[in-house]
Amino acid sequence: MTPPAGYTWLADGPRRAVIRDDLVAALAPWLLAPELGPPAGAERLGAGRGAAYRVRIAGAPSAVVRIGRRGGALGRLVRETYLGMRPRPWRELAVSLAARLKGAPVPEVLAARVDGWIAYRSAIVTAEIPDARTAVEALRGAEGEARLRIARAAGAAVARLHDAGVQHADLNLTNILVTENGGTIVDLDRARVVPGSLGGSARRRNLARLCRSAKKLDPSGALIDRETRQAFDRAYGAPAGAPCGS
Repeated sequence: MTPPAGYTWLADGPRRAVIRDDLVAALAPWLLAPELGPPAGAERLGAGRGAAYRVRIAGAPSAVVRIGRRGGALGRLVRETYLGMRPRPWRELAVSLAARLKGAPVPEVLAARVDGWIAYRSAIVTAEIPDARTAVEALRGAEGEARLRIARAAGAAVARLHDAGVQHADLNLTNILVTENGGTIVDLDRARVVPGSLGGSARRRNLARLCRSAKKLDPSGALIDRETRQAFDRAYGAPAGAPCGS
């Protein structure tokens, strides 16, 4: 892999890392260590299959480390090993850089590590979004106007993502982070960026996936009622319709 401008490529046998130039001294010893795992002092974030940790980097804002973990039926058999000629972290770095250049609200990738060749394990390091919560976590702790603000932040963030031509492979309420200042979309390891903005059919597919996520996480509609959906739709602009209904 040829590192993008501003990043350094390092390798030690099957262990390879791409690190933002100014963070090489801080991150290289851990990213090239024989064992793949969170660095010393890392703080576990949340639960679920996606192992994420907050880490403090000297001279830089805090960061989030995600260790690659599989989900679904295959994940029960092969938890951390992926197959492919182009590892997912390299794709996520490329997509994130392209998306940010087009104005998409996605976090900066600070570094990535791949251990292995066709069969590999991996980790990716992104800048932390301060005081962010997943959209579903935020909705669970909010009522009334606060809940509508969260829906509007999520809708505006997804609109900016699609306007930037980014098609997310797993758009759901846990991959949308919200703060008082707006929304951010994370987990771009299988996303792609197209020229211009995302077309209508691709937008509908992405929104339909988000709708399925909402119904799965909130089957009773206690969190995402009609008013909340309408707030999301208005913030998004809904040029492709509203798959969840209004």
